[in-house]
Amino acid sequence: MIFLINNGGYTIERGYLGNTEQYNDIATWASADLPRVLRPDTTARSFVGKTTADLAEALSAPNDTLIFIEAVMDPYDAPAAVMTSSNTGADIDYGPRSPQRRDNVQLRPA
Repeated sequence: MIFLINNGGYTIERGYLGNTEQYNDIATWASADLPRVLRPDTTARSFVGKTTADLAEALSAPNDTLIFIEAVMDPYDAPAAVMTSSNTGADIDYGPRSPQRRDNVQLRPA
């Protein structure tokens, strides 16, 4: 079973001053098709999980071949430690007097 975590971009960088900046987004791929791209005759089962129901369906599939799951996550979902470290890094790099400083563009815990 392979999980590919797809959060659509660079979450740590979003915390550095690019919360909604386009340069932190990555191109959308059909990632669940990767097993077929790498081996056209594969018997792998591929799933895209956007909800807990999608994930439950994927996890209930017979485990007799490779199972590939693209888990689609919110682009701003990150552990508190990631948010804290990236926000702290931005504060260090772009302190209050920096010309790079912009308010309300870092990740904030919910």
